[in-house]
Amino acid sequence: MNTYNTFRRVPGFTLIELLVVMAIAAILLSIAIPNFQTFVLNNRMASQSNDLLAAMQLARSEAIKRGIRVSVCKSANPMSNAPGCTTGGAWAQGWIVFADGGVAGEVDGTDAVIHSFGPLAGSSTVTTSADVSDFVSYQSNGQTTLATGAEASFSICPGTTGTGVAGRGVSITASGRARIGEPADVCS
Repeated sequence: MNTYNTFRRVPGFTLIELLVVMAIAAILLSIAIPNFQTFVLNNRMASQSNDLLAAMQLARSEAIKRGIRVSVCKSANPMSNAPGCTTGGAWAQGWIVFADGGVAGEVDGTDAVIHSFGPLAGSSTVTTSADVSDFVSYQSNGQTTLATGAEASFSICPGTTGTGVAGRGVSITASGRARIGEPADVCS
């Protein structure tokens, strides 16, 4: 009996085949990861601008429905049990929509919070035009308290440079119409 020639072929990969597959996988990942990061940032910008737009549209519709002023303000504690407006900080920390029966832009007295929006994810930033530095109010007819012909704007930027991701803008006319478009400020 010759034991030297009784090798059985065991199915599997050779070392060379494994190295070729790993090299191809590394090349594909080096192409895919930057594109995936851009995809995630673009979706984040779209989602965050949609949240801000939804807040403005909710405030407008609630002002008309309730027949009172409804405001959207930036809030340092939007997800707490007693959220309030703030004049410090930025819109990126979150905002609230509330029935504003007292002092404009302040949650006081019997003002009821309608909806809260938490802080923006990632390192996103929000800049605004001077008209809306702290809050936006809608009157019972659905119009804002902006001067006739004025337009308020929000610019939401990804906060990271060199990504090739454009920011999003939300603009609001004096008539109360809010829409998404190009950011007023260039995201850099």
